[in-house]
Amino acid sequence: MIIRISKNNKKFKPVASFIAIFTIIFFIAASMISCTTSKNSSDGSTNNDNQNIEQNENGDIQEETVSSVTGEDLTDYDNVKVGAEIKGAIPGFLTTNKDNYVGVEIKNTSDFTWRNDSKNSVRVGYHYYGQDIDASDYDSTTRTELGKNVAPGETIEVYVLINDIKQPGNYVIQIDLVLEGKYWFSSKDVEMIESPVYFGESKS
Repeated sequence: MIIRISKNNKKFKPVASFIAIFTIIFFIAASMISCTTSKNSSDGSTNNDNQNIEQNENGDIQEETVSSVTGEDLTDYDNVKVGAEIKGAIPGFLTTNKDNYVGVEIKNTSDFTWRNDSKNSVRVGYHYYGQDIDASDYDSTTRTELGKNVAPGETIEVYVLINDIKQPGNYVIQIDLVLEGKYWFSSKDVEMIESPVYFGESKS
């Protein structure tokens, strides 16, 4: 069998080869450009995400630091002006078998805010001394909270709980303020409310 190749086919073979090679090169170049663009876009997105995460973390740290400093009590209680005005009257009879509440009015004349939620909170306490019996307590009696922070110049009303005395008899009661962990206000020349009181059992 004899195959005849025409002259026309020989003429078009180089052209077809050139077109095929050009097409392959075009597709390869297009693929490379597409990959490069995708990579750059991905890198940019990653960088933006990293920056956002870093900014969020820094913002959270800064917010926590500010909150911590704001909530911390930095008052130098050893170098402050301590003052208070306590007004009220202690009844002449209180009970040994029930809680007693004595209403007093207290004005903050110090140069610092009395805090109600600190390890150095200001509270109301009292001292007692037996007159006809051997019983007394200066430092470990019940404390009554102020219920709020009290700014300098502010006046509040407090009902002081007195419930430590269980033995009937005559006592002297002294209502005093205390800066917990530091000192009683009376040790800084703040006047207390003081009165003789008879403690007995309530029949009702």
